[in-house]
Amino acid sequence: MLRLPNLLMVFLIQWVPYWYVLRPAILKSGGIPLLTERSFLLLTSATVLTTLAGYVLNDYYDRFNDAMNRPKLAFWGRILTPSFALLMYALVVGAAHWMAFMVDRTLRPHDHWPLWVFPGISFLLFLYAWVFKCTAVIGNLLVSFLCALAPLVILLPEQRAIWLTSFVEPETIHQAIALVWLYALFAFISNFLREQVKDLQDFPGDAACGCNTLAVLKGPRFAKKPAGMTGVLLSVFLGILMMFWKETQAPEWQLIAGVCLLLIPSMLATIVIYRSNGKPDFDKAAFLIKVIMFSGVFLLLRSWPEDIVTAVKEFVATFPE
Repeated sequence: MLRLPNLLMVFLIQWVPYWYVLRPAILKSGGIPLLTERSFLLLTSATVLTTLAGYVLNDYYDRFNDAMNRPKLAFWGRILTPSFALLMYALVVGAAHWMAFMVDRTLRPHDHWPLWVFPGISFLLFLYAWVFKCTAVIGNLLVSFLCALAPLVILLPEQRAIWLTSFVEPETIHQAIALVWLYALFAFISNFLREQVKDLQDFPGDAACGCNTLAVLKGPRFAKKPAGMTGVLLSVFLGILMMFWKETQAPEWQLIAGVCLLLIPSMLATIVIYRSNGKPDFDKAAFLIKVIMFSGVFLLLRSWPEDIVTAVKEFVATFPE
């Protein structure tokens, strides 16, 4: 019900870019970051709780589909009553908005962005669960767009620090911002592929419940073609990224890890989707996509803290020649 691995991913895709990309760039340029450990925790808590509220509401509307697609994992209606899901949604979304209020009270931004960003995301998640999830492509694009927003939110509290330091060390700041946007683009493409594969996995239940996804409207044989094209797009994107790493003298171990954990799984997932014959193949593709998404959170970093680099080198040194 809680989808803890997904919530962990939401936290990591904000934590890693902020503490290892944006904040170091601001400090290196002589700026003073606005976020502290406490205010960052409030920000990520608001993001994670908003995501959790979306999951609860989505499961409520999906309870009949889930009873057919994944009966052993279906929660609402099997363990707890559907009406309790609405109560839980109200409590979680209320807690998320309270966290957003605390962020606004702590940071005091002139445009009060926490008071409209998080309610806006909650509203879009409500529209997704209520209307757009059972539409062809639109629902996939919407939820992928919301996933891409997660790393971009960390730019909002540091707007002034970014503006001031861009006059001192423009190249450093621009590279940091570009990397945060790279995280957003990676999140969008990889999640869009995951959503397309998920529609193929859920085809039987969606068809029985009248959920008009692309797989239901056109059939799985047709729907796996655009999913495969998205897999090709992701593979090309990662291939270009590997070439960029090589041209910019990225550490050899990072390049090898990128090929093994990002590029190869992306190509394999694409092949599996194109050659799929049923749900087991789509399950394999979904697993490969999860490997890509989790690995990318860490491998997209351009500079690694010395203690992490040392630990990786010591681990690699334990392997025999």
